[in-house]
Amino acid sequence: MSWPGRRPAGNWPLLVALVVAGLAVGAACASPSAGSGTAGSTATPADPPVPRFRFGVAIGRAGPQRLAELEAEAGATVGMVRVFARWDTEFPTADHQRLLDDGRVIHLSVRPRTEAGEVIPWQDLARVEPTSAQRRLDQWTKIVAGYGRQVYFTLNHEPETADSAANGTAAEFIAAWRRTVTLLRQNGGAEVRTVFVLGQGAYADGTAESWYPGDDVVDVIGADPYNWYRCQGTDRAWAAPDDLIRFPLAFARQRGKPLALPEIASTEDPEDPGRKAAWIEELAALLASPGVVEHLEFVVWFSGDDPRWPDCRWSYDSSPRSAAAFSGMLARFEPPTGGA
Repeated sequence: MSWPGRRPAGNWPLLVALVVAGLAVGAACASPSAGSGTAGSTATPADPPVPRFRFGVAIGRAGPQRLAELEAEAGATVGMVRVFARWDTEFPTADHQRLLDDGRVIHLSVRPRTEAGEVIPWQDLARVEPTSAQRRLDQWTKIVAGYGRQVYFTLNHEPETADSAANGTAAEFIAAWRRTVTLLRQNGGAEVRTVFVLGQGAYADGTAESWYPGDDVVDVIGADPYNWYRCQGTDRAWAAPDDLIRFPLAFARQRGKPLALPEIASTEDPEDPGRKAAWIEELAALLASPGVVEHLEFVVWFSGDDPRWPDCRWSYDSSPRSAAAFSGMLARFEPPTGGA
C-alpha cells in the first residue's frame, strides 16, 4: 500500500493475504448504479472470454479464523495466500507450510528492511561479493526456488514510494531486482513467476518506466490501485475502477505481460452509504469484461485496515451493503482446478 508519508518501522512486519482462486465467467456482472461509470471505459459490450485468473482478499493478521469465516460466507475455496515479509522474517512458518502442503499457491513479497527497522540498501543486493546481504538474498532465492510454480515472488513491492526511499535509487532497485532473478534462476527457480509491483500512480504519471527492471526478468506486471477519496482528511476525487487500472493495464499490454492487482480497494463515502457497494459492482463488471479479463493473472482485495487511519475503510465488509456487493462479486468467479 502506498500510504502518503513513510510507514513507521515495524508496523506491518507480516501481512498474509488470503486469495480465493477465481475463474472469470462469461456472464457480465450487474451494471453499477447510474452515475458510477466513467466515459471511455476499458470494458466493451461483447461476450467476455473465460481465461483463468485468481481473485481474493487480504485479511491481515486475522489469519486462519478470518479465512474460515470468509470461506463460510462466500462459499468459496481459498487457493492462494499472499505473504508480505521483512528481510529477516521467518519463512515458511508452520502455517505457511501447511498451506503449501495443501497445494495452495503463495505470492511472497519481501521488503529489504528488518523487523527492527534496519534498511538493506538495494546497492548491497546488487553486488556479487559474499556480503551478509548477498548471503541472505541467496538464502531467500533458494527458499523460493524450492516451491517452483507454487510461488509468485516480488522483491520490494512499491519501491517508488516513501516507504522505500531509504533503500536507494531507481537504478539501484533495478540492479538489485536483476541480481535477485539471476540468483533465483541459478538456484533452480526457473518456474517461479516474478511480479513487479508499483503503486497505480507510477503508471498514471509515467514514472513506471524508470523503475522497470526489464522484460527478461519480469513475468507479471503488478499495480496497487486504491480509491482513497477523502480518507486521511484529503480532498481527492472519487476514482472509478476503470480510471485506476487503465494505465497499468496499458503498460502490461505494451510488454505482452499479464497484469496482477495485488492490492485493490475502495473506502466508503460517508455521505453516500451505497457508493462503495456500487464501486464493487463496477469493479466486478470491469474484471469480467473483454479487453481486461484476458490480461489478468490475479486480483486481491485489500482488507487490512490501518488503525492510524480509521476513516480509510478498506474492508470488504465495511458496511452491510458493501459486504453484499462483495459476496455478489465472489459469486461471479469460480475456483479453477489445478495449480498456478
